[in-house]
Amino acid sequence: MPSDDDDIKEVRRTDERRGKRPIDIAAQRQKQILLTKFREALQSQDEETFKEAIVNDLGQLPGSSEYADSMKIWREFRGRRRT
Repeated sequence: MPSDDDDIKEVRRTDERRGKRPIDIAAQRQKQILLTKFREALQSQDEETFKEAIVNDLGQLPGSSEYADSMKIWREFRGRRRT
């Protein structure tokens, strides 16, 4: 039989979680992995190496908005802009 302390702890835990969405640990972990891979790719000194990394490691396809955004970030990070 649960004690009053156990009941109080459970009520507190429930109150703390109320209004919060459940955390998807696997999705957070995957997002962190992709972010780490992107940061590593961002360190590439040349554009072709970066392109290969975002296509092969991140699955971004040339012509996609994600690919275009990544290229824009890389160029700004490297101080290069295409006109």
